[in-house]
Amino acid sequence: MSDLIFDFYFFKTSMNTNDEVKKINKYSKKKNNIALFSLKQIKGRGRINKKWISEKGDLTCSYFINKDFKINDLGNINLWFTFILLSSLRRKFPKKKIKIKWPNDIYIENKKLAGVLIETNIVKNKIKSLIVGLGINFVSSPNNLDYETISVNSFSKEVNPIGFFLYFTKEISESLCILEKKNIDKKDKKFLQSFKDFGKSINIKKNGKIIKGIFYGLGDNGEIILKKNDKLHLISYGDIV
Repeated sequence: MSDLIFDFYFFKTSMNTNDEVKKINKYSKKKNNIALFSLKQIKGRGRINKKWISEKGDLTCSYFINKDFKINDLGNINLWFTFILLSSLRRKFPKKKIKIKWPNDIYIENKKLAGVLIETNIVKNKIKSLIVGLGINFVSSPNNLDYETISVNSFSKEVNPIGFFLYFTKEISESLCILEKKNIDKKDKKFLQSFKDFGKSINIKKNGKIIKGIFYGLGDNGEIILKKNDKLHLISYGDIV
């Protein structure tokens, strides 16, 4: 594990893993990168103030990354880490058709398996550090949501959240070393086909309004490109509904 660039923390229970790594960084003199795993998370959260529901046995973890990024790179960073998660899950479960739901959810058979939440510390128009929160349904499959969910134990006996956490941390460590040297080719057909809705007619909910169009591609900063009436529309945030 000496090649990893994170300090590790393991919790039996946490209120929220993103908040925990913030606290650890705040009182740490070293200011190293942090990888935190929690057996149980009480108050998980997702994008746009949504809740992330999990149980003991699911994977709930967060990474605090003390590194400067350009503020315009946030969309690409989001894509980068979501794609690392996708690739890691595909290697672990090669028989399943696993895809990304833009911008940062992981789906199997139109059911949500995992999600990524990125929070940033912005100072003078520059990202000084970021937190990557990760949740994977290993044992639970929450109901009564506005989308269907699926858990790893519904299709595999390999239910080992801490093992996956260590594996994924190694993948992130390697990726951080080349993050500035390598960009995602957002025009690459194979990469675009990693998105479950690519090439399809979709609806995006943004600021309470619905925008319709064909998922045509991705912009330079990770925006989704919709094609409507032969015109291209760039959308930086929103939810596919």
